Amino acid sequence: MKTEIIEKKLEQIKVLLKELKGLLAKPFSLQGFGMIIIRAAERDFQLVVDTASDINMVIVAEKTGKIPENYWRAFSDLEELGIFDEKVLKQLIQASRLRNVLVHDYDFEEDFERFFNSAKFLLPAFDQYVKIIIKYINK
Repeated sequence: MKTEIIEKKLEQIKVLLKELKGLLAKPFSLQGFGMIIIRAAERDFQLVVDTASDINMVIVAEKTGKIPENYWRAFSDLEELGIFDEKVLKQLIQASRLRNVLVHDYDFEEDFERFFNSAKFLLPAFDQYVKIIIKYINK
């Protein structure tokens, strides 16, 4: 297992989560919050999902010899390998879909509050993600 790579990426996620939690700590208000803060939060959120997906792909590739076809599949492959339970998995897949909305501008154009609330709701799943992956690599 490429434990060193995974550990480095987990540290990146921890830093991003700390920063993101700080950005999302205030109640939402475009006047008090500011577009710069919203854009920073969006980018941090994207990087958390991207980095977790990188970790997932390393684990899945080593366990199965196959590379997952997309981000949400990388999360569900870990559930099939018995690494995640369904509750955490559902939130992680939801986060990967939110990441796709941010990156590809599907329908979020002016709905910054929706992102704000969704990201706040999904952050605890990434705290769980970090704990689960640490436990997994320490086996």
